[in-house]
Amino acid sequence: MQNLSPEVFRQIQEAICRAVGSFTFKYTCKELFDPKAGKGILVQIPSKGHLFRIERDEQLLLHFYHSSPGTGTRVATIDLKSVSPSDTVFLAFTWSPEEINFHLGPQIPGEKLVSSKGIDSKRQFKVGKDGAIYEIGGPGVEVMGTNVFIGGKPVLQPTAFEAWNETIKATEILGTGKSDQGYIFETAVTNLTLAILVTGFEAYTKKRFLEIEQEGISPSIEPIVESFFPKKEREAGILTLLESEASESTKTILQSIVERNIINFQNYKKCKLAYNKAYDIKFGEIGL
Repeated sequence: MQNLSPEVFRQIQEAICRAVGSFTFKYTCKELFDPKAGKGILVQIPSKGHLFRIERDEQLLLHFYHSSPGTGTRVATIDLKSVSPSDTVFLAFTWSPEEINFHLGPQIPGEKLVSSKGIDSKRQFKVGKDGAIYEIGGPGVEVMGTNVFIGGKPVLQPTAFEAWNETIKATEILGTGKSDQGYIFETAVTNLTLAILVTGFEAYTKKRFLEIEQEGISPSIEPIVESFFPKKEREAGILTLLESEASESTKTILQSIVERNIINFQNYKKCKLAYNKAYDIKFGEIGL
């Protein structure tokens, strides 16, 4: 399949790093409607935690995949057999935490757009810290707790949502245990369950805190510094130091703050404060 021009590639990459957005462009390829062309990837662009991918399969189905840590991978599909063949087509897609939409129309006067709404994809795509694209699972294949290490360093780990689901599954499995020890066994199971849930809560909120930034929502750094760093460090210029560290590495300022472990995500009140100061998220208004 034909590649996009560098300018269109750059524009799409800048657009998809946002949590909510849309993009439209023209795509020219003489093989797009050719049944003999086989399958191929038209476009694949990672940007931070997002992935944008359009591919065609052997059945002339055009799939638009969008993946992010908070939503997982969703796919919207258009059957090219229902579209009038054209060397150049108009493509448009939209994405938000709630849904994705895919639109296609041939560059033929009078022809209308064909549209498709996204669904959860059985094929899951993730962007690793090394910039590589990883495909996980598929039809009839369930995968949990995927970790990829290169040179001893993690480049791919479960998302916050996946980690929390694994926590819940662990407590459910623990609850199926049996023993003739009666109350002592029940107490042990209860204590272990509480410990797993507390650890799971900490893991989820810490991961999600960083994922939100990767999905294109910029955190407010100064309120975080004001709320969690001692006055002595603030007056000594800790914010300037954090900015310098970020500019000299591939990390963001928020990642540097979290790595310093000054935010106790196991402490519910501190966790609430961190989300409120960074993203103006109020736990009491989430509706749980």
